[in-house]
Amino acid sequence: MISLLLILIGALLAAPIQSAPALTAHSSGCPVSLPVPDYPVGGPNASNAWYANADRTIWAFFWGWDFVLRGPDQPDPKTGYEPGQKVLWYKPASPLIVTGRRTDGAAPPLVYTSRDPRPQGTMQASRIYFPTTGCWDVDAKAGSSELRFVVLVKSSK
Repeated sequence: MISLLLILIGALLAAPIQSAPALTAHSSGCPVSLPVPDYPVGGPNASNAWYANADRTIWAFFWGWDFVLRGPDQPDPKTGYEPGQKVLWYKPASPLIVTGRRTDGAAPPLVYTSRDPRPQGTMQASRIYFPTTGCWDVDAKAGSSELRFVVLVKSSK
């Protein structure tokens, strides 16, 4: 019995690390990704709300989210509001490409924008706009690195 347990432990230790963040079933049925209990070197460590790939080459932090909240669709010139949520990335020094699709229904793809003058740098601020509520699969690529995670987008109303 003990030798079988040791074999199982050895197999688990030798297993490759998964490339996607851990998932948990939300009451909605959306398999949301869990943030990692860590933060990027040189990045803000005030919160453990980072998503990261297995080799920790791409990190994403959503300012002010516990679950993603979908805000108004129209910009407000008086307040400077722009549709979408702010996202901070730590990544390889390559252009970041972010795409996403809703997995539990029909919707246009998410919209990713960055006005950051440092798109080739390792830190990049951006905005992601989800056109509808629902379960969203997000895919970020920079160079040969990739981060995939799932978020549940709820209405802010």
